[in-house]
Amino acid sequence: MAYSVLPISGVDLNGITTKSFEYTNGTTAIGIPSFGPLGAETFGSDGKRYVFAKAGGVIAAGATDVSINASTFAATSGGGSYVAPAESMVSGDFGWFGATSV
Repeated sequence: MAYSVLPISGVDLNGITTKSFEYTNGTTAIGIPSFGPLGAETFGSDGKRYVFAKAGGVIAAGATDVSINASTFAATSGGGSYVAPAESMVSGDFGWFGATSV
C-alpha cells in the first residue's frame, strides 16, 4: 500500500475519496470530495506520481490503462498509462491515480 511522501495530509492513495456533501444544480447532481482540488499531485512511497481525479465512467480496481483529461481531470478506462486505485469506481467517484514518475 502506497502512502504520500510529501507533507500532504488526509489522502488515501489506495481507495475512493469520500464526498463531503452533494447538491443538485437543476437536474445535475454535484458531489464535493472531502479533499481537493482536482488535479492535485503527490508522490507515493512506491515511486509513482499520483493525480487526484474524478472517474468519468466505470473503472476496474487496479486498472492499468486509465487516462486523465488534463483540463477536466476526468479519468476514463482505456488508452492511458495511469493506474486506478485498489477499489472499483463508478462515474462520479473521486480518487488518486498513479503513474510512473521517471
